[in-house]
Amino acid sequence: MNHVLTTVTTSNPSSLLVTITPTSATTETGKPSLLHRIELRIALWLLLRNARRQEVALDHAEQGRRLANSAARARREHDALRAWCTQSMHH
Repeated sequence: MNHVLTTVTTSNPSSLLVTITPTSATTETGKPSLLHRIELRIALWLLLRNARRQEVALDHAEQGRRLANSAARARREHDALRAWCTQSMHH
């Protein structure tokens, strides 16, 4: 059985709800109507765009985490070097 994906407007403009409707929403020829095909293309485009934005956000978060880890490692190495130099000067 064929189904048609349609979009539903939600109260949150940044979210998209896609529903599957039975083939009764198709034309007499059994093919989805032009409107349903356009809705499907727009829904898929929005889903892909949203997924790409989330990947960028995850990449941004990952970069932030790596920068924080790098800075913490540099501070630890600096502190260790300072402690070693201080200890070397006192002996």
